[in-house]
Amino acid sequence: MKRTLQIWIGVLVFTGLLAGAATAQSLGEAARRERAKKGQPSAQAKVYTNDSLPTSGGLSEVGAAPTPASSAAASKSEEKSKSEEKKEDRGKLEAEWRAKFKEQKDNIGLLERELAVRNEENGSQNVRYVMSFPKIAEEYKKKQGEIKEKQKELDDAKHKLEDMKEELRKAGLPNSWAD
Repeated sequence: MKRTLQIWIGVLVFTGLLAGAATAQSLGEAARRERAKKGQPSAQAKVYTNDSLPTSGGLSEVGAAPTPASSAAASKSEEKSKSEEKKEDRGKLEAEWRAKFKEQKDNIGLLERELAVRNEENGSQNVRYVMSFPKIAEEYKKKQGEIKEKQKELDDAKHKLEDMKEELRKAGLPNSWAD
């Protein structure tokens, strides 16, 4: 039953394709028929160019009057100098931001290394041995406090980096400057 249904659907699709192909016409035939409907274009069609347009009287002007060549050249040079200043300012701004981010990332790297060293030094001691001697236990607790302080410094530095990225985003500057 299922196989029979598939065959019938295939026959219907094939018949539809044949009917569509039989009624279709080529693009060239359609273009010839449209050209015949319009008729022949006139050989005397007038072509307008800038040279053939009248220079006085017949045309209306819309917009501002043209500026003299000397003032146009002066305004172009002013625009160029302004754009160059903007590029220089943007370059300086980018350099400042990149320097700030580099300094903060270097600071974070230093704090991470210091924290790793202190954790390694403090973790190598046997806790039972430390707790059995009061003086050593005090030193151990002191080092633990230093480790916590370094961890807090590291967290603060990372938070400051995220704040700087947010400040960069709010200023509408590219995120790539933070890399």
